[in-house]
Amino acid sequence: MSNPRELMARLNPQTIKYDVGRGGVSELTNQDIAAALAFVPAGLGREVLTACWWEGGASNARLMDAVLAAVSVEWSRQAKRMGDARTELGIAEAIAGWNRATSPEQRRAVERARARYEAVRDESWPRETGAMLPALVKSCVKEIACRNHCADCDGRGHVVRANLVVCCTKCLGSGVVPMSNSARAKAIGRDEASFRRNWSAVYMWLLGLMTDAEQDAARSMARALSSDRAA
Repeated sequence: MSNPRELMARLNPQTIKYDVGRGGVSELTNQDIAAALAFVPAGLGREVLTACWWEGGASNARLMDAVLAAVSVEWSRQAKRMGDARTELGIAEAIAGWNRATSPEQRRAVERARARYEAVRDESWPRETGAMLPALVKSCVKEIACRNHCADCDGRGHVVRANLVVCCTKCLGSGVVPMSNSARAKAIGRDEASFRRNWSAVYMWLLGLMTDAEQDAARSMARALSSDRAA
């Protein structure tokens, strides 16, 4: 079975005809490919898959709606953690202030609660995340679609050392390496220091979410294509 991502690329405008096999025997047509995509469950995976590989069929509005649905769940989780930590700190401070003299145990309770609150605050996404989502999503789509081939192994995933074929240690056999932080920062319009400090956690969470969703969608499309050819 051909890679469904490569098959989807046939749906983009082009001058070469791909839907005729060897000897003029018809293989998968563009209609077959589009029909298989229809069997991919609606949602984030299908929208990322389309955005990456079929520009003409992509909808930025649908993609952003799907991303926002997932992001809202994470935002709610972070807000609850922040609220719980703030409440815990407030209770600890209130108990410590009931008497003139604060006991060592009460001081330790306040310190623990404050440390937890600060840790949760530092782990929470910036307030500007909503405004930054379009730039973050656009960069993640590009990173998923334009894989950064490993320079050490030329994208093969292995190298030859002492006449032995061994796994490439730089890409761990994947053939690709992640974009650099400087490239990611530039893609979302921020400097590298700001990216590392404020946006790295958001970016990596979103990239992981979109990558997993795209892979699930690609597998669904591959199964649909296999069923079509077996029929």
